[in-house]
Amino acid sequence: MKSKISIFALSFVTVCMMSSCLGDKDDTEIVTYDDAAITGLTLGELKKPSDSGKENDSVKITGYTLNIDQYNGIITNAPDSLPVGTNLTNVNFTVISCVNGGAAYIKNLTDEYYPPLITKQNYDFTQPRELLVLSSSGQFSKKYTVNIVAHKEIADTIIWNKLDAENEIKSYTSVKAGICKNNLVVLGKTASGTELKTLVDGSLKKMRSFGANATMTTDGNTIYVTDGGVIYSSSDAKNWNTVSADVKSVLGVCGKEMFALSNANKLMMSLNNGVSWKNDDIDDDAKYIPSSDINFVSSVTESNADVKRAFVIGNSSANSKKAEVWSKIVEDNTEKDMSWMYQKFNESNNYYLPRLRNLSVAAYDGNLFAIGGECNKLYYSEDCGICWKENNIFKLPKDFSATTASIAVDDEYFIWIVCTGSGQVWKGRLNKMGWDNKK
Repeated sequence: MKSKISIFALSFVTVCMMSSCLGDKDDTEIVTYDDAAITGLTLGELKKPSDSGKENDSVKITGYTLNIDQYNGIITNAPDSLPVGTNLTNVNFTVISCVNGGAAYIKNLTDEYYPPLITKQNYDFTQPRELLVLSSSGQFSKKYTVNIVAHKEIADTIIWNKLDAENEIKSYTSVKAGICKNNLVVLGKTASGTELKTLVDGSLKKMRSFGANATMTTDGNTIYVTDGGVIYSSSDAKNWNTVSADVKSVLGVCGKEMFALSNANKLMMSLNNGVSWKNDDIDDDAKYIPSSDINFVSSVTESNADVKRAFVIGNSSANSKKAEVWSKIVEDNTEKDMSWMYQKFNESNNYYLPRLRNLSVAAYDGNLFAIGGECNKLYYSEDCGICWKENNIFKLPKDFSATTASIAVDDEYFIWIVCTGSGQVWKGRLNKMGWDNKK
């Protein structure tokens, strides 16, 4: 018969249990306490289906210690959710700790009874359960809600969505995508020049035209277009500021520094939003500085949120086989400014980024990925641009088609791919990047 204990009877049971320990000696003193709290709850062995796909093949999960919010009476494993598919109908505990010898009980799912919570016994936690802790004196109790959660989607999977095809994008000979105020911005090259569009109500709306040689970059809050010695900047693609500058192209902004290519294809730096420029230091021959298909990417370093790493990646006339990768550490303290470092080509490295026509590069989750050439694959780098490989996670959508393509990442970690030839616009996000803890 199953043991069923009501809240009303818990105190009586506890006192009886304590009295039974007295024995026949009248001088035995039993010390009880009024504290009622659970201090530790650790999950036992759980199971989830393995990735092999084989029937009855499972993976064991162990070692999850639950977080206890004593003030609100909440116990949970969040935000460290269990893997997708974890069997929550058979949850057990290896550690159940109560303060000062108290006892824990779990409310039944079907009635108002509270059987004892026992280690290594399986319980159904497909929904939150109520626990009751009774003090060793039997005089006080405290209730907790236990919520054990598992992810509902696979962490390392990208779900792609295709927006309606844009007819005008089909005819662009090349395209550059960027993000401003978490909105997609596109600079497309036409037969007569370039035109800038932003995403409005699900469609790309033309905002203005520029010259045939105009280039665009964005830093998340501002659009920068360089055209004929003039730097145009805007935060909404409607109102524009201009600065005359003797530069060929603004590459991007990282921290307090703005970077550009001079008309002589030298790396330049400005600390006043492009009003004045100076040559930036490099550690190798300037012939390796990219002169076409140039991308500027920046990301925060893992070790220090105040330190960023900037990349300039593109093609140069000095190398017909691989793309050129330059990087630089950027700190808020500009007095500690460092030089640009060139990634030398190592003949033993078979995983270099190849020289790709219309190369496009973006940063994602601390790493880099790129597309270009025939636009039939994504290249992925986890080591700051040294090795580039195809990745089982970062794959193009099934119906993907492009003559050229450009990629950008917004503030919510959605990847945007804008395609000429087909006019496709794709949007996708690695599932885990939509989670609060990104794990």
